[in-house]
Amino acid sequence: MSFDSDAQVENGNVRFVMHFPDATRTVRVSGETLAEYFGSDGSPAGMIAAYRANFRAIHSVAQIVGARGQGDIMLSPEDVRAAGHIATASSPSSDRK
Repeated sequence: MSFDSDAQVENGNVRFVMHFPDATRTVRVSGETLAEYFGSDGSPAGMIAAYRANFRAIHSVAQIVGARGQGDIMLSPEDVRAAGHIATASSPSSDRK
């Protein structure tokens, strides 16, 4: 598993493409989520850095949310909260901010 090197900041969110069993899907993680859970400072560079440093946890939450249905995925703070320890346990401590 690796982060999407083409991830971009778009409308205050980080947008990336992720592989799922059925297809590739577009995932967005909100700037609020990146700041609250993954140490982003809110700048575009900080948002991308937070995504890359924590992609394992972010992708784990995206897999959980993606299992609920088809189409694009938007990750919110509530999704990370609902994932609980899975989100924080998915990133090695060296990846966390």
